Formats: sequence, C-alpha cells, structure tokens
Amino acid sequence: MEETTTQILFTSDSSQNQKTISEAMVSIARKFEGHIHWLQIPANASITQALVDDLKKRANRNLTVTVKSGEFWSTASKCSNTLGFGMAVIFAESKMGSMIGGGMTPCIHKFNAPVLYLNPNAKWIEPKNILMLLDTNSFSRQQFFRVSHIANMFRSKVQVLALSDKSDKETERYLIVYSDHGFDYMKRHGVMVDELKTQPGVDMVETVIAAASKLSSCWVSCMNQTDGTRFMKTSPYQHLCNQLPVPLFSCSVREVVGQGGGGY
Repeated sequence: MEETTTQILFTSDSSQNQKTISEAMVSIARKFEGHIHWLQIPANASITQALVDDLKKRANRNLTVTVKSGEFWSTASKCSNTLGFGMAVIFAESKMGSMIGGGMTPCIHKFNAPVLYLNPNAKWIEPKNILMLLDTNSFSRQQFFRVSHIANMFRSKVQVLALSDKSDKETERYLIVYSDHGFDYMKRHGVMVDELKTQPGVDMVETVIAAASKLSSCWVSCMNQTDGTRFMKTSPYQHLCNQLPVPLFSCSVREVVGQGGGGY
C-alpha cells in the first residue's frame, strides 16, 4: 500500500463467501479513512447490494461500485491500475499454472499496488501477526515499506522469516543478511517485530504453513516470485496461493533502476 493511498479495491469471482467479504470490508473500513470500492463483475453481481447495505449499517461507510466485465484477473488489475488504487483485496479461486508458467505469479504481476489475496478456504482475520517471508532474492525486500504500513494500520507484530530450499553457505549468508535488514527496517519504522531463525534447506511451503499455524491471527506476506520449485516446477508462491487458510499479502517484483540492491 503506497504512502498516498486513498482508495482500496475489493472484488471476487464466483467462489466468493459473502460473509467473509463483508467481514473484511467492515474491518478495513474501521481502520482506513479512504474510499472503499467494489468491482462488480457478472459473477459477483448478486451480492453487491448486500455488501453496500452491510458496510453502511455496520461501519457507516459508503461503498462505491464500479461495473466491468471480462476475464477476472485482467479486469481486476486493469481497474486497479487505471483508477490508482493503493491496495486490492481479492477473493477468488487460485489460477493454476503449468510446467511452462502461468498461474498466480503473472496474475499478481499485473497489479501496480499490493494485493491481499484470499482463496476460497481462507478466513478473514485482523492480523495480530504478519509472517514476512524473505529469501535469497534481493527483491524480496521490496515488501518492507508496504508490510510496515499494514502493520501500523492494524498494530500487528511482524515476524521476519528468511528461508530457502537451498542450504549452501552462500544461501545461509544471504538469508541472515536479509533477515537482519527486515528486522532493522521494522524497528526504524516503529513496527513491533521478531526475527525468527533463518531456515535454509527446507520445504518452503510446509515450513511457512507450519510457522503461520503457530502464530495467532496471522497473515503471510511475500513477493510474487520466490526461491525454489516443487512438483512440475510449480513455485512455492503458487502453492501458498492454493493452500494458505489465511490472507496472503503479495507485492509484485519490480525492476529497480539506479537504486542498487532490491530497491527497498
């Protein structure tokens, strides 16, 4: 979420849970003073008025509705980018990829703003903890600002977890360095933070799900590109989108020119 954020976009595909969407809208509306928008598409049109009424009743806030049609992810990202939203909250089935690519990584890459993603099995919770994932890619630090912004918004504690499926000495060195960067950044920006033990040479998906399950009211945060591949060359990020029972806060990797490092 950018520092100048004034608008948040919500939308869903046909797999939506109306109660979960309503809870998320009301929760965020109570924390956030900017405008709340709903992207209506044919698949979610039947619940639009109920969401408008519920937000007005429970949070005394108006819900602005924008009506579009087209392929779900392309329509959502185009709307978000064109209207300059600071964050998109998406309730949808995970888009599956193949051995040659696709899936959730390119879907999220189309968004200029960060995306809070909930698959159909994910429940809405206000985050007491945000499990921030780092790996050996320098760009994994690009999420620092946006995570700190969300953490301050919800008064969350950030749990820094640096991990990789690789276990060589160089990997271990990078994990320690980037983990320390994350811890120091959060401290400087007034965020409560813990630095978890780095985890080289692990199954990244299993490790993340296990770590998140031990934290109360936890969101997971990561970039849309991560270390590691699994069965059929599917990235850990894709598996997290498929499997996480909690919200996933995602930032798209951006090429940074002239700043060095990961541009954080």
